[in-house]
Amino acid sequence: MAKNKKNVGNKNRGEQKKIKKAGIFKNKNFILGSILSVVLVIIVVLAVTNPFFIPPSGIESNKYYKISEYDLINGNKYAVYYVSWYGCPIGAADSWSLYYAMNSTENIYKDVQLHTSSSTDIFADNPGLIFKDNITFNYKSKVITFYPLYLYNQTLTGTVNNKTISGSKIAYGFSIINKTFPARVASEFYKYRGNITYDGHIETTMIITGPRGAYIYQGLLYNPENNIGTGNENAWAPDSPAHVMSNLNGINAIKSSG
Repeated sequence: MAKNKKNVGNKNRGEQKKIKKAGIFKNKNFILGSILSVVLVIIVVLAVTNPFFIPPSGIESNKYYKISEYDLINGNKYAVYYVSWYGCPIGAADSWSLYYAMNSTENIYKDVQLHTSSSTDIFADNPGLIFKDNITFNYKSKVITFYPLYLYNQTLTGTVNNKTISGSKIAYGFSIINKTFPARVASEFYKYRGNITYDGHIETTMIITGPRGAYIYQGLLYNPENNIGTGNENAWAPDSPAHVMSNLNGINAIKSSG
């Protein structure tokens, strides 16, 4: 009988060891699972709070800023979304660089209208171009569509149709951007509203988007303080638009900024 009791005791102790050993593995699995869960959470948090690309919180004039690593429109297409107003002196100056870039491969003369900046603004009566409609052109083997949008009239006192703007011109301008441009593009304009507004209106700004990301630029592509040429100053101050257009290929400052 004693022998049987011993065997029973040995058997019980063996089972206890198995249970204890199994418990250790269970604890190890639990701890390992917990560690993996914590690591996963850390990775997710780092990915969200510290992405490889962080768009700028603000921008300065006359500089390109990358604002997205991805295109802002479907299909990975190249597009330029351009905002200005009829009498803007910056828009007038920039129009020559934009014209040169687009007209270098496509004849877009029919898509532009000769114009001057406001006579009461800085760089008064500066010769420039108004882009009459969307323009698709080729540039460095890429098909690009240019989308111009004018928000205010010549004197910055109303809409492009010279209707009174009720309330803020800035709010009105963004409402037109929202109605005209794709939502993701419009939201980027609004994101930098503190940097692209001045004296109660939205300044000349463009967003360029394509398969490699999106960029924003606000300000001068070509400085109107630099004399464009030696046109008839009596007919047009400071230079004749016809003279400028006939000499685009020889104007290095415009070519280099296009």
